[in-house]
Amino acid sequence: MIRFGVYRKKDTVSSDRPQGFLYQFLGMARNHYTNEQIVVYIPLRIEPEWAGTIRLCWMPRGDWDQKFEYIGEGLPTPVNRQ
Repeated sequence: MIRFGVYRKKDTVSSDRPQGFLYQFLGMARNHYTNEQIVVYIPLRIEPEWAGTIRLCWMPRGDWDQKFEYIGEGLPTPVNRQ
């Protein structure tokens, strides 16, 4: 079972996105033809090419389990940098 909340990307070897970006887990889906489990999520950042819109993303369940770690129900508290 995947916990609802915010996740941090931990895999940098096979990814074009660096480690540390945050993502909101939304839910599970199933491929109607193959029965493959798919994780649906939203990246918690703004990319200029997205024109400020929310982008739903998905990936196979096994990839999610390997590449993301649970942070908590909400965004982490920012570190006070002086």
